[in-house]
Amino acid sequence: MSYRKFFATLFIVSLFVFLFFQFYPKTMQSPMNSDGGKKTQMHQKSMMPSISIEPELTGNDNFILVASLISSILSFFGFLISGFYSHRGHRREEELFDLKREKERLEMEKIRAEINALRGES
Repeated sequence: MSYRKFFATLFIVSLFVFLFFQFYPKTMQSPMNSDGGKKTQMHQKSMMPSISIEPELTGNDNFILVASLISSILSFFGFLISGFYSHRGHRREEELFDLKREKERLEMEKIRAEINALRGES
């Protein structure tokens, strides 16, 4: 896997994690009683234990938000830098290829001139 693909994938994943924790609906706090704060509360006994399938967001959410944001920023810069270096390397390879092609063309002209000179002598 090239660095460019690695940084692009890392950027997408970390940005997704950041957006998920940024816009994920927070778990609802128990609502306050609207009867003026009286000490009467209704409790309902449940026959079966309740299992919440929604994960509760903890105090580490801010750390996850900051870490994923920093990771996405660094991976974006890594993507840009690796793209720059790969483009520069590609351009250098093209220049070397053009120089080799020109050298081969000159050698071919030289060989053709020698062949024509040998044919002319005979």
